[in-house]
Amino acid sequence: MDTSAALRDFFHPIDPAEIAGSVADARRLFRMTDRASAFARLLPWTTLGTLITADALRKGYVTIARQGRSLPLEMVGAGAGGLAPEAIQALCDQGASLVLNQVDKQVPAIAAMNAMVERYLRCDTHTNAYASFNRESAFKAHFDPHNVLILQLQGRKRWWCYGQKVRFPLKGQTFSTLEELPPAEWEGVLKPGDMLYVPRGEVHRAMVEGPHSLHLTVTMIPPTGADVMAWLGRKMQHEDIGRAYLPVLGDAEDRRAHQAELRAAFHRLVDTLDIGAFLADADRERTPCRPFSLGLSQAIGPDTVVQPALRRRVSLAGPEAKHGALPDGERAVLALLLAEDALTLRQLADTLPGFDTHAAVESLARKTLVFLSPDI
Repeated sequence: MDTSAALRDFFHPIDPAEIAGSVADARRLFRMTDRASAFARLLPWTTLGTLITADALRKGYVTIARQGRSLPLEMVGAGAGGLAPEAIQALCDQGASLVLNQVDKQVPAIAAMNAMVERYLRCDTHTNAYASFNRESAFKAHFDPHNVLILQLQGRKRWWCYGQKVRFPLKGQTFSTLEELPPAEWEGVLKPGDMLYVPRGEVHRAMVEGPHSLHLTVTMIPPTGADVMAWLGRKMQHEDIGRAYLPVLGDAEDRRAHQAELRAAFHRLVDTLDIGAFLADADRERTPCRPFSLGLSQAIGPDTVVQPALRRRVSLAGPEAKHGALPDGERAVLALLLAEDALTLRQLADTLPGFDTHAAVESLARKTLVFLSPDI
């Protein structure tokens, strides 16, 4: 897999190929980066505070958790419409954690990071943020039914990993009690800028080292064989037998005949199964992140960083294009961004001197196809 300079810089000095190899091999990976300040900018403490509202608590975008249990809204005054910040502060002082679910939907910088990870690893992602205090943890020892990439933003947190109890767990499967834990296979402290990859099914737990900790967990879900089967099921709709109603009112002979036709159709689809075609279809169907940009004439300058909102590297021209007919300049800019992951407006202009890149970026931003930020 090709890696862009932006992707390599984000994880420096980690080779992104090492992360991809760990995902492919279901192998735990702990590495330190020199990107502590860049990680911290993804979600500053000041931004975190603006996301904790009564409405966010009521809708479940923010939860307050302790040892695997979400605390009731009445404890923070959010149930009846108000919010008691002092109650939240007191709970945090007592060891509760703030969990911001799918924070990528609220913070463009995290959404842009997710999109970059998705384009490289070809997996679906969403990100939660965990602010923890006083050596407590939001969760007891557990495993997740998906891969997790942990980025430490602030403070220090000690992690214990115990190996894979279940190789391919499904959502809803749980690891029950602390007494079942074997000796830890790995133990370490994550400091700002550190990264830990925990494969699906790996039992793990964590504890704050110091007064507080803030980290992101990037959930990464590659497609499975079940997804391929669902895709084949959708392809069945192109055949008469796939669209026909089952003979629920027919006799046994009617059902045997219909069953034989279905089996034949399934065999034809399975015998021509092409995982590459499945992945290409999945790439085309993956919607962009849709960032919303206002004040474009004031916001875009030579040092503005532009990142694509598309979460897959897809064709931008011809019948396979999913994002409408883009003018030549916009298509050239977006194609270059998909290859490079992030460029400044100055870099775009230098690389594409034949186009008005400022106008192209402004139009792409209005179409919600790019992220704009002062720096990465």
